[in-house]
Amino acid sequence: MITTKTAVLMFLIIGVAGLLPIPPVHAASCEAVIGKWAWFVGGEVTIKSDGLFTQQSGNSGTWECTDASKNAVILKWTKGGFVNKMALSTDGASLSSTDPLQSFVKATRINAETSLTDLLTPRQATNVDSSSSSRRPTGQPGGTVPIKPSTPLASTQAKGPASYDSPQGFVSSDPKIEARFKQGYDLYMKESYAAAFPILLETAQAGHTRAQAVLGIIYSQGRGQPVDNKQAAVWYGKAAAQGHRAAQFSLGNLYLEGDGVPKDPVKAVQLYRQSADQGFPHAEFHLGLAYEFGWGGLPRDRRTAIKWLDRASRHKHGQAGWIVGWLEDPKTPHFKGIDQLGKYIGGIIERRAAAAFEGGGGGGGNPCSSYSGPVAEACNRGDGGAMDRYQKNQPTQEDRRQYGAPDRVY
Repeated sequence: MITTKTAVLMFLIIGVAGLLPIPPVHAASCEAVIGKWAWFVGGEVTIKSDGLFTQQSGNSGTWECTDASKNAVILKWTKGGFVNKMALSTDGASLSSTDPLQSFVKATRINAETSLTDLLTPRQATNVDSSSSSRRPTGQPGGTVPIKPSTPLASTQAKGPASYDSPQGFVSSDPKIEARFKQGYDLYMKESYAAAFPILLETAQAGHTRAQAVLGIIYSQGRGQPVDNKQAAVWYGKAAAQGHRAAQFSLGNLYLEGDGVPKDPVKAVQLYRQSADQGFPHAEFHLGLAYEFGWGGLPRDRRTAIKWLDRASRHKHGQAGWIVGWLEDPKTPHFKGIDQLGKYIGGIIERRAAAAFEGGGGGGGNPCSSYSGPVAEACNRGDGGAMDRYQKNQPTQEDRRQYGAPDRVY
């Protein structure tokens, strides 16, 4: 299984959980909120249908539906007694606090297919010029390794439905194989895994790139088959060899942890780079972490780490931009690994959350109430890097776009 190195950074917000209270019986009436969420402090929260939720930091609690028509819920944390009032966005992609004093409490949905987003999403433009960043001032010194702009990936094939279309244009030259794959893929998307498997296996053996990538998911996540990372590596490897960028990333995860293959961080980073060079945001994110922590023999280089994380953010990676804000802060020390960085950031977030939830500070317990204008807005969003830049009168163009122009010299 993928551990903390290959998952999203696990930042502590509250601490180790205690015993769970009995869940409310009406929790499932807001069933649209059930699933995995990237929490605003960087961890992953899983909201379950039985009225419970868990966070990978160790805390947990219960949730209940307060308004089914709006998918409005209350989350009650076991450790600390914190309460979050949240509502689901109309597109179902995000949760946001309905409490003005907790406007910084947000979450974005984690797609169940996040390790192979290419299978599910429409084509992304990948010709972003990574020599300049929307988040950083022009003229900022770069890292020691040049970052290539992503190459647009051409396809002459007509697009199908968004859930079926391949962002990289992987379509079999044999119409019969392609039609057969679509049949198996449609069954897979309906979670009819037993019926989908033999069709996907047939087309994967015929060399269909996407079928090979889907088999990698099936074996790595146990979708209708027992978890078998050796088989997952085989099929991810076949798809990766044909240039499937998400399969390259997923195979890199297996090599980083030694799941189904010999542990080889150097190979993992090489695969991340292949995928990142094609604009896959999860690989860009992991490559940024690799430079920050020196994975796979890379030189530890925060400037290059920030560049890759910034690029992942511009490719819509949910947490990369937030992490960049911390790494851009000159007060953030260099740590040996993710756990230490997570504890450092988690400690800061915990203090902020405790102050807000428990009534610390002015303005009815909002720790951001002592600020005004863009600084207050950046504080409410937990963007410490932007706060520091505004206070130094050095906001970036992206800061100004998100939070506005400085209203005074700090």
